[in-house]
Amino acid sequence: MKVAVVTPYLPYPPDTGGKSRSFHLLRGLSRQHTVDLFTVSYDPQSTDAAAVQALRDFCTAHVIKLQKNPDTRARLVRAFDPLPRVVDHFHTPFSLTEVRQQLQEGKYDLLIVDEICMTPYGQGFPGPKLVIRHKVDHVHYREVAATQPLGIRKLIQWVDAYKLRRYEQRAMTQFHTAVCCSEDDAAIMRALNPEVPLTVIGNGVDLSYFAPLEELPGPPTLLYMGTMHYYPNIDAVHYFFRTIHPQLVQLVPDVQAWIVGHNPPADILAWQRLPGVTVSGSVPDVRPYLKKSLATIVPLRLGSGTRLKILESIAAQRPVISTSVGAEGLGLRHDEHLLIADDPGEFAKQTAELLRNPALRQRLIAAARPVVATRYSWQALGEQYEGVCREVAGRGTV
Repeated sequence: MKVAVVTPYLPYPPDTGGKSRSFHLLRGLSRQHTVDLFTVSYDPQSTDAAAVQALRDFCTAHVIKLQKNPDTRARLVRAFDPLPRVVDHFHTPFSLTEVRQQLQEGKYDLLIVDEICMTPYGQGFPGPKLVIRHKVDHVHYREVAATQPLGIRKLIQWVDAYKLRRYEQRAMTQFHTAVCCSEDDAAIMRALNPEVPLTVIGNGVDLSYFAPLEELPGPPTLLYMGTMHYYPNIDAVHYFFRTIHPQLVQLVPDVQAWIVGHNPPADILAWQRLPGVTVSGSVPDVRPYLKKSLATIVPLRLGSGTRLKILESIAAQRPVISTSVGAEGLGLRHDEHLLIADDPGEFAKQTAELLRNPALRQRLIAAARPVVATRYSWQALGEQYEGVCREVAGRGTV
């Protein structure tokens, strides 16, 4: 089978949640099929060359450069354009023409659109199409808007959420099926487009990469992992340090915390003013930080999909304390596989107990890691995904 995949970014290195999911599903598909990858980039230089080379074992990657004309209109005016901003951001007339032409000429058995924002590239494609939904986009923007103070930014986010909901409802009808991350996301999508078949393939973990790590002696250390320019992660870090950390310090005075992830903004870097707090920024490998931590915190209040950081932490034998939102969609139970707390005081209390109680850490990991290894191996999920793609490709045209 010959497959074309359209993504909004090169899925290498797999160093964010979205890129990791795209990379591992791509690799799973490429084990049995020929895959051509089409992606876009605003980078005018050839900094994508190394990633293209690294992907050559799985696919042939084509990078189409984007260049937007300056838009001098006010932000509020731009917000009322009919097309959602996240969709408009990833295409130009040139990129649409370039990719559509190659899709027409390639004689592909299946087109995979990775993220709903890339839907315009598939318009006019004569064969079967599948869309990968990493999250429910309009819900994400609605949740972000709800956390913003009154002002222009809040209004723009609300408008984006409204436009995205309408766009998703229209765009989804173009596809034979959709693949999403969790049953919670699937329920929202089914309500919006009951006629579009859905398959849930959760996020996974590379069990050979995130192998079990022994605990090291040292101060009680917590780890937060996440792309730090992604708003739900920014909100989670602020929530932790404003409401949970002060209470935790009262219980564990020598507690330390590492915040690890790409591109932390100035307000996240500012938390380093607190004793024992380090914001690393981008790192080539998160495992050394897992190794020197005792537990991972996931104080998320926003977002859909499922959290790779939880799976990676458990695979590396680091227990997790999370909010209900953070643990959503994984089927892991409180006090059996991980700890869950939504009240700041309770989150601090349970975190303190996790740091002080080696037996609790060992009990949680002993129960959780076999579940993660059985349900969430990228090898198994890749095989499931390949089967879905093969079945969709046999349905003919939309």
